[in-house]
Amino acid sequence: MPRMNFRSLFCLGVIITLASFAPAQEAVGKISPDAMRKLQEAQDLQQRQRFVDALTKLDELEATDPGLPDIYNMRGSIYLSPSLRDFAKAAEMFDKAEALQPNSLAPRFNKAELLFVKHDWAAAGAAFQKLLADFPKIPMQVRHLVIYKRLVCEVKQDQIQVAEKTLKDHFTFMDDSPAYYFSHAAMAFQKKDEAAAKDWMTRAAGIFKKEEKSAYIDTLMEVRWVPNIGLPQAEDAK
Repeated sequence: MPRMNFRSLFCLGVIITLASFAPAQEAVGKISPDAMRKLQEAQDLQQRQRFVDALTKLDELEATDPGLPDIYNMRGSIYLSPSLRDFAKAAEMFDKAEALQPNSLAPRFNKAELLFVKHDWAAAGAAFQKLLADFPKIPMQVRHLVIYKRLVCEVKQDQIQVAEKTLKDHFTFMDDSPAYYFSHAAMAFQKKDEAAAKDWMTRAAGIFKKEEKSAYIDTLMEVRWVPNIGLPQAEDAK
C-alpha cells in the first residue's frame, strides 16, 4: 500500500505529509477523473500555502460534487493552518465530512487533531485512542503516527511512565517510521532536556527522509517544542 499524504487525506495542514497518496483513496472508484484532478490541484495549492486559491478550487468542486467528503476534510485542514486557525470552521467542515462518510478514518483523525491543536491533551489523547480501537487494521505508518500523538498527549499531562510504556509496547529503533526517535524527543522536551531531544531528532534525520518526518516535526511544532514562526503562542488547555 502506498504511503498516505496526510495533508490531503487528513488534516494535516497542521500536521502531516508522509508521502504521495491520492487525495480520495477511501472513495476511489466513486470520483470522476475531473473531480480527482480538482482535488489534486487544491492539494497542490494548499501545500504551497495558497490557501485562498485552494479554497476557491474546493468551492468549484463543491458546486459539482457536493457529496465528496474530501472537499470538507481538505477545507477543514486549511482552516487549521497556522495562518488561518479558525477552529469553528474547521470543526464544521470535519463534521460535514464525517456525516457524509461516518465510518471513515479521515474526519475522525482530523477531529482528534483539532483537539490536539487546541492543546486539549486529555480529550485529544482519548480521541486518538478511540481511533486505534475503532480502526484496528489501519496501515502501520498511520497507526504509528496516531500512537505517537497519543504519547505526546500523555507526556503533556506529565504521565511520563505511561508514555514510556507506550513507547516500549509499540515502537523500536527497527521500525519503518520515526516514531521511536520522536517519542524519545518528546519525553526529553517535557523534561526540559533540549539537548537530548535534539539528539533524538538528529538521529531520526540520519535515517528517515524529510517527508517521513514531517508529520512528527509538525507535531512538535504544535506543542511549541520546536519553533515555527507561523504559529501563534498558545496556552495549554486547562
